[in-house]
This record gives sequence, structure tokens and C-alpha cells, in this order.
Amino acid sequence: MNFFTRRFAKAPEGTATLFFIQIFSTLGFAVLYSTLVLYATKHLQLPVRTATTLMGVFGAFNYGLHLFGGYLGGRFLSNRNLFVGGMALQVFGCACIATGTLALFYVGLAFFLTGSGLNVTCINMMLTQRFTPEDPRREGAFLWNYAGMNVGFFVGFSVAGHFQATESYSSLFIFATLGN
Repeated sequence: MNFFTRRFAKAPEGTATLFFIQIFSTLGFAVLYSTLVLYATKHLQLPVRTATTLMGVFGAFNYGLHLFGGYLGGRFLSNRNLFVGGMALQVFGCACIATGTLALFYVGLAFFLTGSGLNVTCINMMLTQRFTPEDPRREGAFLWNYAGMNVGFFVGFSVAGHFQATESYSSLFIFATLGN
């Protein structure tokens, strides 16, 4: 932990917190992204074509909602409030998906995608607000931000692989709920 203490001591207040928040906010997305097709086909018994189409729509809406979240955060709401609301939506979405029913699966996806779309740009904007445009530490902070994102993806994908092998999808989505 001494390494992190030294590394983040040079950064503005809140930068280290955003690093760890990035890890956990990415974890839930990684779990859902890596599990969606298998969960839809094996647990919910959806046809493969429907499951893969759903995955494509999930990916498209994910990126589209990032634009919408950035617009809201930049124009109407504070990034902090939008982020908290987005995390609450992600948690609620994972909890709905964990129930294992088809109806709540779709509701959960809608909540999760909306929350994820709001969060990603908000974290980056909150990090940007910590630095002046000329600050040489800014680039390093974004490097750590993306490193945190990669850690979250790695942990999420690894844990999802274990739960996929045992087909314990409800436990996996409960883990994602707690991770968020």
C-alpha cells in the first residue's frame, strides 16, 4: 500500500478515491458484458440468435448512453450527483437480473445500461475537474484511471468465468451488485 500512498500523494485530493471507484464501477459492467449471452441462452433459455442480438443492442446502447450521460453531466446536473444516481441504477439493475426471471432481466438491463451510461463520463469529468489544463500530473491521473478500469475488467471477467463454469448466475449477479 506504500506504493499507492506515494503515487497518489502527488495528486490532488480525491484522485486516489476515483481510482478505486473506477475499479468497482467497471467490475459490474465486466461481469454483465462477459456473461450476457451465456446467461440468456443457458439460464433464461433464449434462442442463440436472440441472445446475440441482445448483446449487440447492449453494446450499442452502452456507448450511446455514454454520450447522453456526458451531455446531462455537462449541462444540467452535477457529475457527482449523476454518478451516484448512475451507480444506484447499476446496483438496482444487477439485483433485478439476479432474480433470474425474464421480465426482470429486461428491466435490469435497462436500469444497468442507464446507470452505466451515466457513470463513465462522470468519472472522467470528476477527474478532469481536479486538474488545470496545464497541470503535468493530469496525464498520469488518467493513466491511473484507465489502469483502474483494466483492473476492474480483469477481476470482473475472472470472477465471471468461475461462476459461468458452475452456472451459478444468480450468485454472480449478486456479486456484481455488491461490487457496485
